[in-house]
Amino acid sequence: MQASVDESWNVIVEWLRRNAPSELMLTRPPVAENDIREVERGVGTVLPEDLVAWWRRTDGQGGHSGLVPSFYTPYSAREALDRRKLWMTAWNGVMEQDDPARFAAAVAREDQAPAGTSCKGAWLPRWLPIAGSGGGNDLFVDLRSGPAHGCVREFARDDGASDSVKWDGVAAMLADVAAGLARDVPVHGHRVWVEDDGRFTWDSAASRWSIGGRVPVDVGMLRERYAAFVAEARMGDRRPPADGSWPAEWIAAHVVRNTELLLATTQAVLAADPAADVRYDNSDAMAPATLDRYASSGLAALAGQVEQLGARLCELVEPLNRGKPIVDVRVVDGGATVLDMRRGWLGVLNALRGRQLPLRTRQLRVLR
Repeated sequence: MQASVDESWNVIVEWLRRNAPSELMLTRPPVAENDIREVERGVGTVLPEDLVAWWRRTDGQGGHSGLVPSFYTPYSAREALDRRKLWMTAWNGVMEQDDPARFAAAVAREDQAPAGTSCKGAWLPRWLPIAGSGGGNDLFVDLRSGPAHGCVREFARDDGASDSVKWDGVAAMLADVAAGLARDVPVHGHRVWVEDDGRFTWDSAASRWSIGGRVPVDVGMLRERYAAFVAEARMGDRRPPADGSWPAEWIAAHVVRNTELLLATTQAVLAADPAADVRYDNSDAMAPATLDRYASSGLAALAGQVEQLGARLCELVEPLNRGKPIVDVRVVDGGATVLDMRRGWLGVLNALRGRQLPLRTRQLRVLR
């Protein structure tokens, strides 16, 4: 049974309080009832109960929070109405230039179609934005009639409305966000990541392995990440993991084998003719047989190997920063191929610094 808006919002607020208090401070007080009535007059229809219930808990968020995956900040009721007006004038104003009468007829026709049906060339009067990316993309509720009334969809500045429904309604959206935060489960392919300072983002599976392909790698921070992992690995005995999770020895074995692969690729990049094909494939560092073989040496020995391999890799990164090398990258994670394409090699090393090493350190820490 799907959680109610109040149940989901309580989970979200509690998670923010514990893990990202600075983000919780962006949450506004409940909406004024007059603002709800004003929105209903603006769109010409009664709002869905779940949207009203959400606004009665919080009238959106100030600043840019990215609370809703993958990067959407909830609007206040007044912001929603203002944003709708912008789409109706700016987007439709461009689209109607060639034949205003024909465009108006098409908009009127599409606005009477069932909620959830596709419409690429216009912003319809009964669409209401509820969250924005800050970069021109919005989530909106489709207020047209029909079984999908109140469903949540995406509208992109360049492409218009998505053809598919993202959530059946605001309640379903908040239930997914609550589960993604509290249980660390993927939400439309994105998982929450909390920085040490309490800021959080939603990562795609690919961005946990490659991000910022042209940005120089902070070598000092990379050294710190390796040192933190080694220190955690040397903390002593670990308890068995939960079902399906890696034991401590497998976590360390993965970091050893993956660093070997990263090191070999980096050496090949530095030695290769620019036209030569260099490839990184992490699948061996994810293979149970490999992890078992490496893990047999024990956690203490693996920590020493990580320390040595990490130091060697860091020595090679500085000269690598002077170029923008491109590498064939294949990444397997969770039994699925999440990347298989040419990528900036610095992006893989940036993800190592910003995601992979902190992730493995945290996985070890919970096994104390």
